[in-house]
Amino acid sequence: MDLIITDIHADFSALESILKVANDKSFKKKFGEFSRILNLGDVLERGTHPKEVLEKFSELSKSYPFESVNGNHDEGFLYRRKVSGSSFESLHAHKILTEDDLSFFKKNKDGSIGRQEYIDEKNKIICVHGGPLDPTMITPENAGDESWLYEKCWQRLSEEDFEFFSYAGYHYTAKSAFNHAKKRLDNFVIFCGHEHMEAVLEERNGTVTNQLRNLRYEFLKIGEHSLEQISIPIKQDSNYIIRIGLGGPEGYYGTGMAKPHFGIYSKESGNVSLFAINTS
Repeated sequence: MDLIITDIHADFSALESILKVANDKSFKKKFGEFSRILNLGDVLERGTHPKEVLEKFSELSKSYPFESVNGNHDEGFLYRRKVSGSSFESLHAHKILTEDDLSFFKKNKDGSIGRQEYIDEKNKIICVHGGPLDPTMITPENAGDESWLYEKCWQRLSEEDFEFFSYAGYHYTAKSAFNHAKKRLDNFVIFCGHEHMEAVLEERNGTVTNQLRNLRYEFLKIGEHSLEQISIPIKQDSNYIIRIGLGGPEGYYGTGMAKPHFGIYSKESGNVSLFAINTS
């Protein structure tokens, strides 16, 4: 079973809560024990405990297969490109990070850091922070410095029925994402983060359906935590885009998203579950 985490944003308390829930005996009895971690990016910025989060992720990567992709905030910090939203306390906590602290982010031979996509062909999973489109196919020749905003870590699902660019990134349609992914896989699941609200889109025979509105939230108690859960049966003849939700809300309190979110995926049972941890 995969434990799926995204958008922790240097929120160590939220990460601890997620791990505490996922490792609780009653959670493991009901859902199973995770054997791999998928991190969809935005480990850094907004929150105030990046060092602790990076240490925990490095520790976990020694105990579990740990697949990670970059988020736009990760790349903003690592490549010294400003992304707005962090408080003074967050900026200071990141400023004092050492090279050893940042060793979680692996350097590539070409000098780049990390990756923007992870594909598990065996289990038919695509992991991205924002979207799966090939940036070279959508970036105008004259984009200049704005070309970064077409990268997979900046892409986001369009709320319109068309695609467009803004300074928030490239807004893609679900149909476009499904068509692009079909060049590599069939009957797949795309897991993403970036936008902090959950989303469940199913594509079957060329028709895209918003399944989130058809799913019921259930409430359960795991240890000291109260959880909200939605369960998504993965059909063998469909493709999916599943957005996990905000993992680390510390830097976003006051925006209505003050709950840590995470997901699990069991290939054996053919089911994805999304969780929100009630913190009050």
